[in-house]
Amino acid sequence: MKKSIGIVGCVWLAGGAALAGSPNSAALEKFERTGETVSCVSLRSADITPVDESTLLVRVGSAYYVNDLRDKCGRIDDNFTRIDLRTFSNQLCSGEIVKVVHQSTGAFLGACSLGAFEKLRKIAPDAAPPDDR
Repeated sequence: MKKSIGIVGCVWLAGGAALAGSPNSAALEKFERTGETVSCVSLRSADITPVDESTLLVRVGSAYYVNDLRDKCGRIDDNFTRIDLRTFSNQLCSGEIVKVVHQSTGAFLGACSLGAFEKLRKIAPDAAPPDDR
């Protein structure tokens, strides 16, 4: 059970896809799913990239995770939005609410709930063909 403290931490995360253009469906092509899941990841070093309205790519240090949201999160992958998280700890956990906020106006656009974080493994680049000289 998570203990809450009196002060609510507030973190704004702008995913790479939200700044570079979206949808960022190619973001997961370099990885394969392992089937191993964790319920929480460290928020301190998390970098979140919206892949589409149902999927987030989460980098924590050198580890990568995919988070299949429990429901669609409209406009999370839009160029003009950011992710707004309010948490009581330094962990980002399954079941927590992710809010989608307009980047410049701060208007609330929607919310959704995080699923489990599935570990990803980088796919090895294809081996170069042998040199036939």
